[in-house]
Amino acid sequence: MITIVKLGFLGAGVAACHHAAVARVLGGEVVAATTSSGNSPNWEKFQQHAPDAEQLTNGDEILNNPDIDGVVACMSWDVMPLWAERLLKCKKPVLIEKPVTLTAAPLQAIVSSLDYKPDNKLFGYNRRYYDPVIRLKKRINEGGLKAASVIISEAVQDHVKRRGKKVVEHLIPFICSHTIDLILHLFGTLHPVDIRPYHEVGLAHPFISYNGMLLTAQGTPINIGINANDPSPMGVRCLFDDGTTWHLSPLEVLTVFKGYEIQQPTADYKIRRYTPKIMEQHFVDTTMKPGYKEQMAAFLTGNYGPGATIDDAIDVLKLIESL
Repeated sequence: MITIVKLGFLGAGVAACHHAAVARVLGGEVVAATTSSGNSPNWEKFQQHAPDAEQLTNGDEILNNPDIDGVVACMSWDVMPLWAERLLKCKKPVLIEKPVTLTAAPLQAIVSSLDYKPDNKLFGYNRRYYDPVIRLKKRINEGGLKAASVIISEAVQDHVKRRGKKVVEHLIPFICSHTIDLILHLFGTLHPVDIRPYHEVGLAHPFISYNGMLLTAQGTPINIGINANDPSPMGVRCLFDDGTTWHLSPLEVLTVFKGYEIQQPTADYKIRRYTPKIMEQHFVDTTMKPGYKEQMAAFLTGNYGPGATIDDAIDVLKLIESL
């Protein structure tokens, strides 16, 4: 049973549209949403998902409205940090899209200034709710992890076109933080032991790539690569001592491998080939935006399950800074 019925939205962009769509399916009512101006081009699209919502330009009207049970904050990456303190001090439950801040210190300072734990705040790392991720985490918890590798690639120039050149220096906390949160969720505390920065050349806007190794608290090595325009398959690959390899790639698909399929030489290809043998595959539900429905159900019921807390959000930023 949902405990949050009437929702107010800060922002009406693409993410807000996805959140509004699943909220209505789950029985929530979108009362109002803010846009940056009264003639925002986002509003027409948002109304397709929340036709009865009132358009506002003052976000404090959302936070202070006694008729609104919960707030969904999904403003642009450069605006969200300006609202971080108000969001965390708001007494209402708030679903907060990333990044709430771009570095850890401001977020830690806000939390330190509070006289209570903001445990009714859910941070929008929706991949935690993927069924393939839940399966992989269960397997990791069973033990036997030998090593893992993480590949993150960002199309820097595409982000510049969509969001402007200012976003480049914040791409890792803004875009990559989803995957950083995911590996912290899967592996627990991670310590960088040898991370090498690489200043990318040939880009119109500077970007620093990072490659190296992290260690879990148990000493398991996690190889990580965060690179610009790397065409390698993005994902998380885990090797276990039972001979299986569990691979999230893309992050919406989990493939479990064990052993090899051997293809003998042929007249056209005179080399024996070994390809990994697939044991099983699991796919995320793509009926709606993956993970959003499960995350919104957790928010509306107050049972956050594996959802990200304020401490998790701080840990993500601290790990990014430690690179």
